[in-house]
Amino acid sequence: MQNILIVAHESPYGSEKLFNALRIAIALKEQETEVINLKIFLMSDAVYGAVKNQVTPDLSYNIQQMLDILMAQSVPVSLCKTCTDGRGVSQEMLIEGAIISTLGKLTQWTLDATKIMHI
Repeated sequence: MQNILIVAHESPYGSEKLFNALRIAIALKEQETEVINLKIFLMSDAVYGAVKNQVTPDLSYNIQQMLDILMAQSVPVSLCKTCTDGRGVSQEMLIEGAIISTLGKLTQWTLDATKIMHI
């Protein structure tokens, strides 16, 4: 089993970096050759990706829906507390299952990971 950690920093819209990271995450969970233990940690402007009630009429993708798919597959999604505090994002604003966490959690996930992707 591989332990893969994705740490995302990019804004959910305006750049496709977070979108592509989540595409990779979904593909990893859907492949059938190996069991993957996947975790996602959102930092900087990527924390906006977990805000609920996103409306994206001009885009062909919705970051909230992608995170919902991953969390339905038991992928934990945590957000940096310092980053959410600095942007005025509270737990009540987030999609169900996403949690505000700490650098200590990211540190432990990093130590446990066999592979890390920074986006």
